[in-house]
Amino acid sequence: MPNCYFCEKEPREYWGGYWCEGCRKIKNLANVYGFDRVLTILTECCIRNEDQLEKKILARQGKELNPKITDEKTEFYLRRKSDRIKENKENNNK
Repeated sequence: MPNCYFCEKEPREYWGGYWCEGCRKIKNLANVYGFDRVLTILTECCIRNEDQLEKKILARQGKELNPKITDEKTEFYLRRKSDRIKENKENNNK
């Protein structure tokens, strides 16, 4: 059976079709919600922008170079959100 036209890996769902099962589901979602909206969701959720990549690289470099992270900004982002909220409440109460 020939391969799917979209992913080019999976066999087509049936002989006369063009798509495998997974790609057909993606195509149907795009038909329902609009191709622009599906593309926007995929772009915003699945692709990292330059700022996100830089933060990830800095965080990873900080962990590799020094297990005890010394960069205050990186440490702030890595701490749990609940810890940051408690800390902010304590600072506001003072």
